[in-house]
Amino acid sequence: MYNKIISAWILAAVLLLTPISLLARQDWQKAETDEDKHIVVYTRSVEGSDFIATRGVTTVKTSLGAVVNLIADTDSFPEWMHQMKHAKIVEQFSKTERLTYTAQDSPWPVKDRDMVVYSKLSQDPDTKEVVIDMVARPEAFPEQDDYVRIPAMTNRWQLTPKGEGQIAVIYEIHANPGGSLPSPMYNATAADTPLKTLQGLQRMIEQPEYRDARMPGISEP
Repeated sequence: MYNKIISAWILAAVLLLTPISLLARQDWQKAETDEDKHIVVYTRSVEGSDFIATRGVTTVKTSLGAVVNLIADTDSFPEWMHQMKHAKIVEQFSKTERLTYTAQDSPWPVKDRDMVVYSKLSQDPDTKEVVIDMVARPEAFPEQDDYVRIPAMTNRWQLTPKGEGQIAVIYEIHANPGGSLPSPMYNATAADTPLKTLQGLQRMIEQPEYRDARMPGISEP
């Protein structure tokens, strides 16, 4: 962990010297891969933001409902989501909409973050593709003394059936981490979140309680 933090600071210094005009022209660029697990992570700059967006892509062999069931299981987040300390549902508005509070561990010297997220699930009746869109609602839950509240975030899970029991998974994130965290330092390690989260998803989906699960309201292809 110490070596990775040092590397992040070095890369941050490089990014500070990179012309902003060059970064602004970038589209999705491959940043990380896990060849054994067939995970690829991409990054790109976002107009009007100093913080990059990340996208993780993989494929899992399971049912659509099994993946949705895992993503909906808030209590399991610390077991597989990157740097997640704990999570809880603040309010369940409907079967497809909820408000969730999460707290995240950060490596020293960065202070831990927390986030309040509104999420909404939808499924295309023809393709059976499931999309879970998330957006930060920082004012919807009291701020906690031990955490810096993440002021802005958009997140999307996109689950697309590909036949023969294969589900293509895309996990996309763009956030402003808040506080005084320099954007180059954040950007230098941002790809870790989709990479390690998708690694965790693949590990968890192999467990019987998730692998064999079905999700009420989710139509299988």
